[in-house]
Amino acid sequence: MKITYYVAASLDGFIARADGDVSWLDEMDLGEDETDLEEFFSTVDGLIMGRNTYDFIFNYGSWPYENKPTWVCTSRDLQPLEGANLIVVGNIDDVISGAASRGCGHLWLVGGGQLASAFMAKGLITNVSISEMPIELGAGIPLFSDHRLEDIASEKRNVIEKKGFRQIEIILENNGDITAG
Repeated sequence: MKITYYVAASLDGFIARADGDVSWLDEMDLGEDETDLEEFFSTVDGLIMGRNTYDFIFNYGSWPYENKPTWVCTSRDLQPLEGANLIVVGNIDDVISGAASRGCGHLWLVGGGQLASAFMAKGLITNVSISEMPIELGAGIPLFSDHRLEDIASEKRNVIEKKGFRQIEIILENNGDITAG
């Protein structure tokens, strides 16, 4: 199973302001065709997100991820958003076993930084895809809560200069087939 942490980040490594605000991305004025989000989304069978990411989407008001199964890692009850195919789990192992039982081949780890670090610590992220925006936030929610991007062992790194930002593609070492344990 392939798990891709696909995310936008500031130059100084933050995915959101401290309160979860990502309105700084609107300042970038990028079209969907420039980010390749639709193309990427078409390759995933399901999504993974933490509770704070889910709450942000919930407060946004509409579900943007079609009917793809979405594992939300949380220990608290949540109110489902109309159109969302949610699976609430308490731990990462439940994500992996649930995705495997559904035959998922590619999962998108949507965020946030704590969840990404938890997946990284277990060796479960196979790919990292970062749209690095030319803005510094100075503080906020980091890309990874417990890891530094430059310290991640990779099999391959590629930086693509795009219109207004850089796309960083990383294939991690030891990214063999992830199966339910």
